[in-house]
Amino acid sequence: MYRYSEQLSPRPSTTRERAPRSGPKRAPGSQSLERGLDILEAIEAESGEIGVRELARRLGLSPTIVQRLVSSLASRGYIEKSPETSRYRLGHRAMILGASGERGVDYAATARRELDRLAHEHHLNGFVAVLRAGRAIYLQAVQADGPVAIRVSLGSEMPLHSTAAGKVLLAALDDAAARKLLGTRKLAAITPHTITDPAVLLASLARVRRQGYATVVEENIPGILSVGAPITDRAGDVVAALSTAFPKYLDADRTLQGVIPLVTAAAMRVSRSLGASELGTSPAMRLTASGERNGGKR
Repeated sequence: MYRYSEQLSPRPSTTRERAPRSGPKRAPGSQSLERGLDILEAIEAESGEIGVRELARRLGLSPTIVQRLVSSLASRGYIEKSPETSRYRLGHRAMILGASGERGVDYAATARRELDRLAHEHHLNGFVAVLRAGRAIYLQAVQADGPVAIRVSLGSEMPLHSTAAGKVLLAALDDAAARKLLGTRKLAAITPHTITDPAVLLASLARVRRQGYATVVEENIPGILSVGAPITDRAGDVVAALSTAFPKYLDADRTLQGVIPLVTAAAMRVSRSLGASELGTSPAMRLTASGERNGGKR
């Protein structure tokens, strides 16, 4: 069984007022940089979304100054503004840098090479997603060299319940944590094939954990199939999900069973860059690695 490492232990609430900074006087040229870093740290500590006025209050700055800084950070992808709440959260660039620093390796760059390979050699749309504050976020996306390209914005959210990557991230949680994220109400029916009963979806996660990958058949986009697999670190914890999507009807030779080993092998290669070993992976993924060593023969 694999685990998701960033969501099992909730961070403590940070509702206290931030104490005024003390220490050496800042050099004039560094003030904007340090204020920008203060904003990133405040948003990261929130583990969710926060508004400009709340940021200004916590940092002891005027809302005008904070608005100017968050606009600059948002334009570079380090934070993003929720269209529903107009509050800010960490963006994909901050998440990529965080992943690089925490793991000692920029696995996002390694994953990008794997996505390029899947797109150019196998005509598969590829994605990397992480779970952050209960949301699945796209970190990478590569469009296939083919008639159907699936375009997403980096830093945007993907549904947990109807995508292969989302199901991988859910399966990396224990049942209690996954149940909390899904809730008890009926899930959104994105297509007629979407699983909308949280209990049914939770039951299906056991199979995802056992086999080491998730599949989706027209649950998120009509006519589109998807396969997702976990990216794990040295400890066996899931840090992200790598997935592909492809049209059901354009190529009769391309099936889920044919794509599964491509995706699990790509995810394993990324995992190895983080120090993961075969011992910490599922039997299905270990079989894929064995097939690679034997020239594709199993």
